[in-house]
Amino acid sequence: MALLMLLANGFEEIEALGTLDLLRRAGVETVTCTLNRTPLTLGAHGIAVEAELCLTELDSAAYDGVILPGGMEGSRNLAATQGVLELIREYDAAGKTVAAICAAPALVLTAAGILPGRKATCYPAPDLTAALGADYVRAKTVVSDHVITGEGPGRFADFARAIIARAKGEPAARETFAAALLDD
Repeated sequence: MALLMLLANGFEEIEALGTLDLLRRAGVETVTCTLNRTPLTLGAHGIAVEAELCLTELDSAAYDGVILPGGMEGSRNLAATQGVLELIREYDAAGKTVAAICAAPALVLTAAGILPGRKATCYPAPDLTAALGADYVRAKTVVSDHVITGEGPGRFADFARAIIARAKGEPAARETFAAALLDD
C-alpha cells in the first residue's frame, strides 16, 4: 500500500512528521506532496520540509490513499485547492484510505463533501466541531469505513496507529509501537 501525504503551507508539523515517521517505521510507503510549485513547504511553526513531489506532478492512480495533516492555515490551503478536493472525492469513491487530523476533517473533508453520515473527530474547537455537526465524536481517532480522522497534535501517534492498522494490520501496528517504545 502506498499513501500520499499532502503538505500545504501552515501544516501542523508534529501531525505530519510524527505520522510520517511512524508509517515509514512500519514499512508503509508514504510519499510527501506539496501544493507549492517548489518542493519546500513551511509548517505552522516555521519548520521547512522538502516534499518528494509537487501536486502538479501527481499520478493519483499510483496511491492507495491520502493523509491530510491539520494546522489551521494548512487546512485552509488544502480546502481552497480544487485538485485536493477532487483527489479526496476520487479516493473516497474508490474506497481508498482518506485520513485527516486536527482542523483537516472539519475544513478539508467537509469541503470535499465526504463526511455526511460518517462519524468523525477533529480538534475540539467549537467552530470545527460545529462543521462536523451531529457526526462529531470526541475521541482520539475515529475510523469510519475507509475514512480515518484524528483529534489533533497530541494524538498523532493514535492517528498513525489507525493508518498502520488499516495498511498492514494490527500486529504490524503493535510491533511498530513496541519498537518505538510507544506501547502502553
